[in-house]
Amino acid sequence: MISLAPTTKPTARPGTGRSNRCGPVVAAGRVASEAPRTRRTRGATPVAVQSAARQLASPSSAAAILAIALDASAVQPSFASSEELFTRTCAGCHAAGGNIVQAGATLFPADLTRNGVNDADAVYDIIYGGKGKMPGYGEGCAPKGQCTFGARLSDEDVRGLAGYVLEIGRA
Repeated sequence: MISLAPTTKPTARPGTGRSNRCGPVVAAGRVASEAPRTRRTRGATPVAVQSAARQLASPSSAAAILAIALDASAVQPSFASSEELFTRTCAGCHAAGGNIVQAGATLFPADLTRNGVNDADAVYDIIYGGKGKMPGYGEGCAPKGQCTFGARLSDEDVRGLAGYVLEIGRA
């Protein structure tokens, strides 16, 4: 690795009374005694950037951004099928029916039965309100720490997911 820092070369052994420096050394196309050149960026000037930042930080803009964020979390996505909903919402942890977060909580029939989740209502309750490390996805899920931070699912979507989970568990 090449150092771009100014350097000097010793001319004699220390203690001989001679100067230890030879004069400026050229590094990176400039004499070491020169100040580094500043680089001008393309695009907006610093004043324009500061002005835009002030506008975004204004109370009215902050309130508008917050309102959009809160409204976006309440928007219900529309899914063509329970399979698509499962793929987008659940497959990240439950790919191929497994569970990458908690080994004993897979969607395989043996694990569902062992965990007391062998009917659609029990699966619905877990999807809606969450359990253990799995967050709840229902609209009325509480407490907040147990629920997903993303969009909540309608009761119809949660029922569809419960049926789909039992269906893929049997396959």
